[in-house]
Amino acid sequence: MEHSLIVNEKNFSIESSITENHLQANIGGQHFEINFNSVDPHYIQMIVDGKSVNAYVHSSENGKTVLLNGESYWIQDEDWLKQNDTQSSGLKKEQNLVTPPMPAIVISVPVNSGDTVSKGQAVVVISAMKMETTLVSPFDGIVETINIKEGDKVMPGDILIDIKQTDTIE
Repeated sequence: MEHSLIVNEKNFSIESSITENHLQANIGGQHFEINFNSVDPHYIQMIVDGKSVNAYVHSSENGKTVLLNGESYWIQDEDWLKQNDTQSSGLKKEQNLVTPPMPAIVISVPVNSGDTVSKGQAVVVISAMKMETTLVSPFDGIVETINIKEGDKVMPGDILIDIKQTDTIE
């Protein structure tokens, strides 16, 4: 099966075949053998070419945020976006809320309500499985609401921070 995916705003063509708990994928000319176990809807244990990898997944209307080895990836199905005509507006509309990709504990919140933030600026630091992850602002904007404090336990889908996008000239 062929897929056209957008990963962090870069296009990838992926050819894959899947059986029960095994996936074969060709991505950019590289072949991957992946055995996986879905522990719950937000957590997948995988063996990728013999190496253990944990994936934390947060689904939203127009895509998924996947955390792998401390790196966050925004993944969208390009064909689905074209069919639903949401490619240009969907990302901006959907990504104004900062949510964790996995169960975690809030380590710090380096912003305050009313602060102006830039795209990529750290807005929350969380810790899960002894690994810290920095959640960043998806665009330039103003912090409208902070719903957490240091030490809070958070889950995928919890709205940690709401950021209102400021008008930009493109």
